[in-house]
Amino acid sequence: MHPEPPRPNPDALLAQMQKEHSLAQPGRLHIFLGMCPGVGKTYAMLQAARQRAKEGVEVLVGVVETHGRHETSALLEGLHILPRKLLDHRGYTLEEFDVDEVLRLRPQLVLVDELAHTNAPGSRHAKRYQDVLELMDAGLDVYTTLNVQHIESQVDIVQQISGVAIQEKVPDSLLDRAHEIQLIDLSAEKLLERMAEGKVYMGERAEHAVSNFFKEGTLTALRELALRFTAERVDRDLEDIRRARRVTSAWKTHARLLVGIGPSPYAESLIRWTRRAAARLDGSWIVAWVERSAPLSPAEQEVLTRALGLARRLGAEVVTLTGDDVAEALLQLASERNVSQIVVGKPDKRTWGSSLADRLIAESGDIDVCVVRPVAGRQLTATTTLPSSIPISQVAEYSWAVALTFVLTSLCWALLPITGYTFVALVLLLGVMAAGMRFSRGPVLAMASVSALAWNYFFIPPQFTLHIDQPEDMLMFGMFFLVALSMGHLTTRLRQREAAERRRQRQTAALLRVTQSAALAAEPDKGLHEALRVITDLLQSSVSLVLRQSDHTLSPAAHTSSSFQPNSKEWGVVAWSFDHKQAAGRFTDTLPESDATWFPLQTATSTMGVLGIRLEREARLDFTTRQTIEALALQLALVLEKEHFIQAASRAEVLEQSEKLRQTLLDSVSHELKTPLAIIKASLEGLSEQPTATNLYTGEIATATTRLQRVVDHLLHMTRIESAVMQPHLDWCDIRDVIQAARTAAGPAVTAHPLSVFIPDTMPLVRLDHSLTAQAVANILHNATTYTPAGTAIEIRVTLQGDRFYLIIRDHGPGFAGESVLRVFEKFYRAPGSPAGGTGLGLAIARGFVRAQGGEISARNHPDGGAEVALEMKHVF
Repeated sequence: MHPEPPRPNPDALLAQMQKEHSLAQPGRLHIFLGMCPGVGKTYAMLQAARQRAKEGVEVLVGVVETHGRHETSALLEGLHILPRKLLDHRGYTLEEFDVDEVLRLRPQLVLVDELAHTNAPGSRHAKRYQDVLELMDAGLDVYTTLNVQHIESQVDIVQQISGVAIQEKVPDSLLDRAHEIQLIDLSAEKLLERMAEGKVYMGERAEHAVSNFFKEGTLTALRELALRFTAERVDRDLEDIRRARRVTSAWKTHARLLVGIGPSPYAESLIRWTRRAAARLDGSWIVAWVERSAPLSPAEQEVLTRALGLARRLGAEVVTLTGDDVAEALLQLASERNVSQIVVGKPDKRTWGSSLADRLIAESGDIDVCVVRPVAGRQLTATTTLPSSIPISQVAEYSWAVALTFVLTSLCWALLPITGYTFVALVLLLGVMAAGMRFSRGPVLAMASVSALAWNYFFIPPQFTLHIDQPEDMLMFGMFFLVALSMGHLTTRLRQREAAERRRQRQTAALLRVTQSAALAAEPDKGLHEALRVITDLLQSSVSLVLRQSDHTLSPAAHTSSSFQPNSKEWGVVAWSFDHKQAAGRFTDTLPESDATWFPLQTATSTMGVLGIRLEREARLDFTTRQTIEALALQLALVLEKEHFIQAASRAEVLEQSEKLRQTLLDSVSHELKTPLAIIKASLEGLSEQPTATNLYTGEIATATTRLQRVVDHLLHMTRIESAVMQPHLDWCDIRDVIQAARTAAGPAVTAHPLSVFIPDTMPLVRLDHSLTAQAVANILHNATTYTPAGTAIEIRVTLQGDRFYLIIRDHGPGFAGESVLRVFEKFYRAPGSPAGGTGLGLAIARGFVRAQGGEISARNHPDGGAEVALEMKHVF
C-alpha cells in the first residue's frame, strides 16, 4: 500500500497559479542574458532567429544594434528589417523602434535588441521594455537582449563592483514573465581579446572602456553575478516543476540544508553547525520552527526568540510552520524546497518510542539526514509573559475537576437503581470530555483517572472496594480508563488548536484592519490614527509612531495619534533603529535598557519611519508577538511608501509641466530675440562704416546689443545642455588656440584686465571639443571681469598630472562671498551684491560644456586672495 503523498502548501499553490497565469499570456519572451556588452548576445539572438525563420516562423527585426560589427551585420541578411521611426526633437532627428508598425504587421516573432534602452523623447513609452510588454500583451513573441547590470535587483551590487552608476534598469517582474532566459557566457580573458581585436568597441572608445568598466576583476565579478542569477532562476524553475509534479524525493542538484529548532538550549548550537556546513558546501540553508498547538512557557519563548534572532543574523532563511507532528512538517518543507540534507540534534537519551531523529531517518527517503551532537547553551530563567486574555490558575483547574467528578458521581449514585452501573461510565466519560474543552491537560487527565477509580469503587460490584470479580467488568474498567484518558487528551489538544487558530485569526484580522484603515482612509492622518488604535488594542500596550520627513530625516516628534512620546533617552534608540534599519531597545541586543522596543518601517527601497512598542514592565516580548509586530510594521511601511509615491508622482507631474512651460518660454524668447538682434547688430556695423555717421548713442547701443546677445546665447546654450542633444565633437587641439578663442569670445571687457597665461612648453595636444571648451573658458573670464575692478590681474595656468590636465583661472578680486562658492554653478544664481545685468547662467553653462566632454569643474577662494575656477579634463595625448 503506497503512502498518500503530502498535500501541497496553499501558499505554494497560489504562487504557482499566479505564475502559470502570467506565463499563459499569449506573447512569449526569450531573453539572451550576458554579463556585459560584447559577449555575443545580439549574435546569438540573430542565430536563433535565423533558425526559427528556417522553420517557417515569420521573423521581423524590430531593432538591432550591430555597433559596426561585420559578423553581426552579416546575420541580418535575408531577414525582414523594420524601418526606424523618425522623431524630431529640438531640431534634431532621432531614430527609434516603431511599435505601431510592428503591431500593424503582427509578425510571429519580433527581435528587439537592448531591452534596457531609454527611448527618445516623444516616444509612446519612456523605456524599451515597456514596448516589449505591449508587444507581448498583443500576442507577439519577442527575442531580446539584456546585460545583468541592468536588472533592477542587481544594480546596487554592480555599482559596488564597478563604481559606475547604472541609469537604465529593467524590473525583475518582467524577467519573471520570460519563458526562457538564455545565458551567453564568455570568460573575461576572451572578452578582453575581443576588445583588443576591435570586435566590441572601436578606437578611443575601446581604450576608454578597458581603462574603466572592462577590467578583468570587474568582468569576472559580473560573470559570476550573471551565472548566479541564471542558476537561481533555474533553481526556482526546478522547484515549480517538482511542485507541479508533486515530487517528494530530493533532486540533489545543489546543496540546501534544513535544520529544525525549538525552544531547546541546543538550538543555537545547531544553527551555528548548519551555518558552517552550508558555508563549506557553498549552499543555502533554512531554519524552521514548528509551532505546535501547546503554548510555550516564557522561558521557552525566550530561548526560541534568541535562537531565531541568531539564525537571521547569520543569514538563514527562517520559516515558521504549524502542526503537532514536527517530523511530518519538516519533511514536507524539505520536499517542497528540494532540501538535500536535514540537520537534527542527537537525542540525549533513549526515550519510549521513536525520537525525532529516528523518524526523520526512517521517513526522509532520498534526503540525507545528518545527526549531530550539539552543545547546550546557557539556561534561561523563566520570565513573566504577556498577560493572557483568560488567566486561570492550575490549582483552580484541579479543584474544578475534582468538584465536577464529585457532582457527577453523586448524581449517578442517585440514579444507580434506575440506570445500572454501565450508564454511569457514559456519564463520567461525558464529564471528562466537557472538562477537556475547558481545562488544561493535567487536570483533565487527573479527572479521567479519578473518574475511573470512582466508577470502580462506588459502582462496579462488589461496591466500596477496588476489587473486580467479573472478567467483563475488569475489561470494561480497563477500556473506560483508556477511553477517558484518550478523550481527555484529544479534547485538550483540540482546545489548544482552537486557541492557537483563534490567536492567529486575531492577528490576521488586525493586519487586515491596519492595512485597510491606513490605506483606504481619505486623509492619511486619520488612517494612521485608526491603525495605531488597532495595534494598541491588539497588543494591549502603548504605541508610538515616528515618521520620516520629506528631507528623509526623522520627525522631531512622534505622530499625534501615538499613545506615548519618546523621551530624550528614547530618541537615541529611535535614531539608531532608523539609521541601521534594525530593531533596537528593550528585548533586543542593542540598547536593551530602553523602555520601549523600536522597529524600523522598512520596505525594499527605503525606511519610512520607526514604530515603538512599550509593554508593561513585568511583560515580555515573545517570538509570536514579535512576528506580529514586524508584520504590522511592514504593512504600515508599505502604506506610507505608497502615499509617498503618490505625492512624489503628483509633484513630479507639476514639475514636469512647469519645466515644459519654462523650456518653451526659453526657446521662444531666445529665438524671437535672436533675429531682431542680428538686424540691429548689422545696422550698427553699417553705421560705423560711414564716416558721416556721428551719432553719440551708437556706442551705447552697440554695447547693449552685445550684452543682450550674450543673454540670448546663454539661454540657447542652456537649452542645448538640458535637452541632452548636445554631442561634443572631440578632436586634437592646441590648448593655446583654445585660450585665445576664449579671450576673443569674452569680449572687450577682458582688455581692461592684465591677463597672464602659463602653459608648460611640453604641453601636448589634447583631445576635446574646441568650441565648447573655448566658450566655457570665455564664460569664466567674463565672470572674472564682471566681479573684479578694472585693472585687476587675471591668471590662466595649465598643468599636467598623469592622464589629466587642469586649466585654472584665477582673478585677484574679492573672491566668492560667504557660501556663494557652493552655489556658483547653479542656474540663475547671482551672488549677493552682483552688478546689474547678467542672468546667472555663465558658470552653469561652463559646467555643462565641461561635463559633456567627461571633465569636471570646481570653484574655490584662493588662499592668497581672489576667486579660482579649475577645469579638470582627460584625453591627454
